[in-house]
Amino acid sequence: MQSRFTAKGINADDKEVVLAYELKEEEFKVDLYIIPRKSLKADDLEKLEKGWVDGEAYEFPKGTTLINPNLNDESVLPENIRSDEAGKIRAKQNEWAYQLLTTKLWESYLHELDGLKTKAAELAQYDRQLFDDAKSFWERVLEHRKERDISQQSLDKIKDDVNSIFEKLKTFRKTESAEFESASAKLRDEFIAKLEDLKKKADAKANFKALLDDLKIIQTESRKNRYTKGDDHTVRKAMDATFQYINEQRNHFFNDKTGTRIKDLTEIVEKMTSSLDRDKRDLEYMAKKANSNNIKSLELQLIKVKTNMLNETIASKEEKLKDVRMTLEKLKKQSQKVNKPEKGTDKEEAKPEAEVKIEEPASTEHIENSDSAEVK
Repeated sequence: MQSRFTAKGINADDKEVVLAYELKEEEFKVDLYIIPRKSLKADDLEKLEKGWVDGEAYEFPKGTTLINPNLNDESVLPENIRSDEAGKIRAKQNEWAYQLLTTKLWESYLHELDGLKTKAAELAQYDRQLFDDAKSFWERVLEHRKERDISQQSLDKIKDDVNSIFEKLKTFRKTESAEFESASAKLRDEFIAKLEDLKKKADAKANFKALLDDLKIIQTESRKNRYTKGDDHTVRKAMDATFQYINEQRNHFFNDKTGTRIKDLTEIVEKMTSSLDRDKRDLEYMAKKANSNNIKSLELQLIKVKTNMLNETIASKEEKLKDVRMTLEKLKKQSQKVNKPEKGTDKEEAKPEAEVKIEEPASTEHIENSDSAEVK
């Protein structure tokens, strides 16, 4: 992450100034150097905008003012300065605030992990409460990983410690795995049977939109199930194979060049709409989480930053979606003119639909449905 950047502005006296921002991550603050433009020669400005931004030392000229804007404020752009680069400054502010809050949040998780390790070291017998606490801890960590608040590298640092806690618990109690394996096999067979039924419908040239919608529903329902490692692998392979089969059948059906273009754009609209829906659900989730009685101040600040980022992302996606829909509508009208049916005949245009996104669950997300859980 870049810790320095510059922008141009105009102060209250209508004088040009250069704004040099620097993130001091270890000190959890931002330094802002406000430099009169007239005090910078061309060479000095180039050194500032390139060398200093890239990490080189730089001696700020006389007349430079240093302030420390608060990342949690509405804007780190001083009220008495206006800038055409306000959007760039706001984006960097969000990025830095997100990074600092994520770092603090991660430190709090490491502190909580130390407490769990201490309890595990003092165990004299099986402790169900410790198992539940360790499992809850890991699931909360994974939630932040899914939301990209924690890197895979950070996740790997604690994976062995979490595994050691579960291993210690396994020494006091063995799991009844036969019942779990039986339940897993039943869920696996039911899942595969549903996929086979969809493939038969695809052979009959059924409505591909309905098939793909059904596939999404089946996939969503399957994610609620808990499988053994082998069954999980089988289920994911079956899901991939079914999607590929339906996709191939659909591509065979829609082989016209104009139809293919319409199909591709329709897929894009579906995906973008789905992506927007996910973003809006995330926004609702953030609002709900912010109102939780158990929310901590640090997490509330993180939610605020993420909400700002989501709002900007949604606005950008909606604008792009509008452009794609306009292009798609033009293609449909063009296709109707070229393929206009003769009078007295009905010619239904085949409509390609959006594909299902196959998302394989991360291997670190799988915790066995037993007291001997282990992070894989």
